[in-house]
Amino acid sequence: MELNSFIFPAPSPSYTVISFPGELLKIPRLKGKRQGVPCIFLPFSRGSSKILLYFHGNAEDLGLAYEMLNHTRNTLMVHVLALEYPGYGIYKGKPSASRILEDSENVFNYLTDVLKISPTNIFIFGRSIGAGPAVWLGAEKNPGALLLMSAYTSIRAVAKNIAGSLLMYFVKERFRNIDLMPKVKCPCFLVHGQNDTLIPYQHSQILHELCGGPSNLLLPSKMDHNGFDFFEDLTLPFTAFLIHCGISTVPDNLQSAFISFPEELFYSKRS
Repeated sequence: MELNSFIFPAPSPSYTVISFPGELLKIPRLKGKRQGVPCIFLPFSRGSSKILLYFHGNAEDLGLAYEMLNHTRNTLMVHVLALEYPGYGIYKGKPSASRILEDSENVFNYLTDVLKISPTNIFIFGRSIGAGPAVWLGAEKNPGALLLMSAYTSIRAVAKNIAGSLLMYFVKERFRNIDLMPKVKCPCFLVHGQNDTLIPYQHSQILHELCGGPSNLLLPSKMDHNGFDFFEDLTLPFTAFLIHCGISTVPDNLQSAFISFPEELFYSKRS
């Protein structure tokens, strides 16, 4: 199967279309007739020059990611847009790598082509399974920065760690981040816990070494795959990395400080 459920299990939906009024919306298709992509949009109230596009982890949906998204918004002082995956949350369908990549490109292009946001003002953040679409966008779109948490070299390499060398071949190979990292030229920050038993931290070490742009790697000794400190393991070191790279989230002017989506895209406005 595309995304093997014993590696990346989809949880029972933690939210509904009315759970996040004014924040849950559907990004329309720019091409094709498929349904739009459910997303959560958390604008930074004081305005920001940057928007962070988030791809959540395994055994998680947008509802379960909300606490971290809110923390990331307020600590990094950025707008946040988080995508749902087919088969997760309120998004009907079955998860597949091709669908997730198609959705990620559609949402990125909506930001740049419709809302006229420069790619340099878009941060990409991928956690666990979300590292797949995040690295792909980082290689293809050259965003302002790439943030990876608990990333992997490929899906099959993760399967090998869990199921062994023989059973790994029952998992279809997808998301070969190991091939794409040399094409990533934007600043890239990787964080991976040394106690991660699902995806060993050596995966991030390899990706860090292969990155084609400025890159930094943090390996917290007490962090595992799901347990980490929001400040110490994520937002504070990423902020320091952005400062080192000369990247600011402060808007140049009020006109560029705020992002708005058409009201009809929000579920609460349509119901």
